[in-house]
Amino acid sequence: MTESRLSAVEQAAFLSGKKLLDLFNLGKNGGEMKPDRTLVTEADRQADNLIHGLIREGFPGEGILSEEKSTVFPDSEHVWVIDPLDGTVNFSHGLHYWGVSIAHLVDGIPQNGAIYFPTIDEMYTASRGEGAFLNKEPLTIKKGQSDELVPLFVHCSRMHQRFSVSVRYKKRSLGAAAYHLCLVAKNTATLALESTPRIWDFAAAWLIIEEAGAVIRSLGMEQPFPAQPGINYTQKPYPILAARSAGILAEAERSIKPITG
Repeated sequence: MTESRLSAVEQAAFLSGKKLLDLFNLGKNGGEMKPDRTLVTEADRQADNLIHGLIREGFPGEGILSEEKSTVFPDSEHVWVIDPLDGTVNFSHGLHYWGVSIAHLVDGIPQNGAIYFPTIDEMYTASRGEGAFLNKEPLTIKKGQSDELVPLFVHCSRMHQRFSVSVRYKKRSLGAAAYHLCLVAKNTATLALESTPRIWDFAAAWLIIEEAGAVIRSLGMEQPFPAQPGINYTQKPYPILAARSAGILAEAERSIKPITG
C-alpha cells in the first residue's frame, strides 16, 4: 500500500505539473489576490481540481487539505495535503521556479510525498523509512562543508522583515518555499529558512528532507506534526528552518533572531 500511495502522489504531482506547464507556456498566468493577500491564478485552481479528482478516484473517502479549497484539517486517518502551485508569483511572472507539492499523511504525520518542478523536470519523492529520491536517484546528504567554497543559504523574501540574521553563508531567494527546502535535500543549499509557510508548503518537503538525512524543524516551541483535525491551517504559519546537519541547524538558530516590536 505504501508503494501504491507513493505512486499516487508522484502521478498526481506529475500530471498536474504537466498541465501547469502547458498553461505556463501559453502565457495563461493571470491571477487575483485572496483575502490573505496571497496570489491565486486560474492555473492553481485547475491543478487543484485535477489532483482532487485523482485522489477521490484512487482513494475515495480519504481526507484532503488544500491551499485552494479545504484548509481545515479533516478528521481522517489518511489525509492528502496539496499545494497545487508552489511559487505562484514566479509562475505569474514567467519565472521558472515553481512546482506541485503533495503529501500523504497518516494520523497527521507525513508518510509519502512528491514535489514536481516541471520547467526544470525535477521530481522529488520520499516514503517514510524508504529514503528520498530525485528523478529516481537516491538523495544522500553531505554532512561536511570543507569542499564548498561558497555555501548557500536560501530564504524567503519576508526573512528580513521578521528576523535578524547573521548567517555567514551566501544568500539567495528564489521565490518558492518547496524548492528552497528541496535544495537542502539535493545538497545544493546548506541551509533554508521560510518565515511564514503553511503546512501545504512544506509537508512533502519535510519528509523528503528527513529521508535524505538532513534536519528540519519549526523555529519556536510549536511543531507542525502531527497535524491536528479541526485546525484551519491558513491561520497557522510556521517559521521553518532546514539544514544539512543538526550542528549546522543549531548554529543557524543561534544566528537567527525574531524581530520584535
